[in-house]
Amino acid sequence: MPGNLGIESRAFGFLFISIAIAVLTGTIINEFLSTHGVPIYYQLLSWILVFALILGITFTKMNNLFQSIRNRMKNSIKWPLHAKIINGLSWAGPFLAIPIFHPFSQYLILLGIGTGNISTFLLIKYYSNYKNKEQFIVGIIAIIMIPVLFLVDVLLTSVLVHQHVLALSRIFVAISYGVGGIYALNER
Repeated sequence: MPGNLGIESRAFGFLFISIAIAVLTGTIINEFLSTHGVPIYYQLLSWILVFALILGITFTKMNNLFQSIRNRMKNSIKWPLHAKIINGLSWAGPFLAIPIFHPFSQYLILLGIGTGNISTFLLIKYYSNYKNKEQFIVGIIAIIMIPVLFLVDVLLTSVLVHQHVLALSRIFVAISYGVGGIYALNER
């Protein structure tokens, strides 16, 4: 991995920016569809199509992106089982809690993105001796946005409905990935 750090960082920068664009675009389209009474399954389909289109374009334009992702995945496969479990729970735990704690889904989304990215950063740093700071930045920003979202939710509770607070949490996810991507493109 050390010889490809600049290429890999650049590839992940573009990937993170693509994720930010996909989340932002999906959020805008979803808000439009929901305000016009479009059924939820069409909203879900729009999310899938937006992600497929934007990430598909990203993968076709960035030849080294797939290789960079594969390199990080190969390294994580070598981790001990307990590290894989910790990383998996950091990513999936908050998302799996959403059906149980649905009123807090907007916070759980940010928590999942935050803990997942921070966990991956720490484990890659420990086991691969590589600091993928862009991933840490995404995680920290997502975690920092939880109290910001809470304040907005509490202060504007009479104006905003749950759907709008959920959309704001997705916008915060897009901001997190966008800042992490820009950092990755400018760092090395």
